[in-house]
Amino acid sequence: MSGLNIVIVGHVDHGKSTLIGRLLYDTGSVPEEKLKEIENTCAMLGHKMEFSYVADALEEERKKEMTIETTQTFFKSSKRDYTIIDAPGHKEFLKNMVTGASQAEASILIVDVTRGAEEQTMRHAYILKLLGIDRVILAVNKMDLINYDKEKYTRVARQCEKYLRAIGITLQHMIPVSAYNGDNIVKPSQRMNWYKGPTILEALDSLDVIRMEYDFRLPVQDHYTINGDRVYVGNILSGCISRRSEVTVYPWGENAVVKEILTFEGRLEKACRPKAIGLILSGFSPKRGDIIARGGRPTVAKNVRSTILCLIGEVRENESYLFRCTTQEVKCKVRRIEDKVDVETLERLPSTGVLKQAEIGTVYIEFEHPVVLERVIVLPELGRFVLLKNGIIVAGGIYYG
Repeated sequence: MSGLNIVIVGHVDHGKSTLIGRLLYDTGSVPEEKLKEIENTCAMLGHKMEFSYVADALEEERKKEMTIETTQTFFKSSKRDYTIIDAPGHKEFLKNMVTGASQAEASILIVDVTRGAEEQTMRHAYILKLLGIDRVILAVNKMDLINYDKEKYTRVARQCEKYLRAIGITLQHMIPVSAYNGDNIVKPSQRMNWYKGPTILEALDSLDVIRMEYDFRLPVQDHYTINGDRVYVGNILSGCISRRSEVTVYPWGENAVVKEILTFEGRLEKACRPKAIGLILSGFSPKRGDIIARGGRPTVAKNVRSTILCLIGEVRENESYLFRCTTQEVKCKVRRIEDKVDVETLERLPSTGVLKQAEIGTVYIEFEHPVVLERVIVLPELGRFVLLKNGIIVAGGIYYG
């Protein structure tokens, strides 16, 4: 059974790290030496067992008692392997949130039942939608603090469901949990007999692994000369390629034929996603950033309309940036900011010509020379990009086509 990549998102202090810690602990995924380290840390801080420390990657995080970087952890159920990504809830770490979430195929959105959906809860949900992650499980956490009250849970769950439906996300499951006590995480709660649905682990296991097969796409990372032959290397983003296949190199639209497929293991007749390969071609000679393709034609554009999220500082009209998507790096200008989105009301607000940190808006981007894109719902790796200013990532963008 294929593994599944999941991102955990939610407002600061709503319990993401504790939920991850519980999942790892209750599935027996925490090594013995790690458990001892956690117990020692809790003793030093004068705490009882804190499951959030299982997911906290740095000593500094433990001292501050807050999670500050995107970390990956791994666990298994009886059905499959999971990679679970803990994305921070703090505004200043939105960049990490986008980086982490972009690897995920499904999400758990965690909400503190005593506080309900807050501004960052809504922002994170909106980002999930932007990234094309629409398989979401809602975990209404800290049920122990309201004595496992069904009415209060239902009120918060319905508030979240209404917002998610408005942005186009249909919840897979809504689950009342206490990550601290372990209620409905791996084992069914004995304190909520009124709830008849799955646990978090059962809900995760119920999700199908959906990976669309698509045409062959390979961004050229570099080229080397081996025994007189020029070898173009990169990772296959989608599809398969065989020897003697005809390919097209974009954005130029030039054709070539695959003479050889090379890997560290030797020569292959055929290679498929996600293998790293080298290609010897006859015909056109690509360069770094070109996309070698077979099958349908990707989007080749000199300008695009896109949705972007400002991560650091500001994004301004008519400012120059560096566009980066896979190995493509092209100078560009944000010619116009059409509008920005109020993530709480979902109202589209008139543009002021500037997007500030954490703001989301629709922009028109003009490139110095054509870039290659695919719709994010078709091939996420070629539908997501970042904008850089002076070497710093200032925005993340999505191409919908």
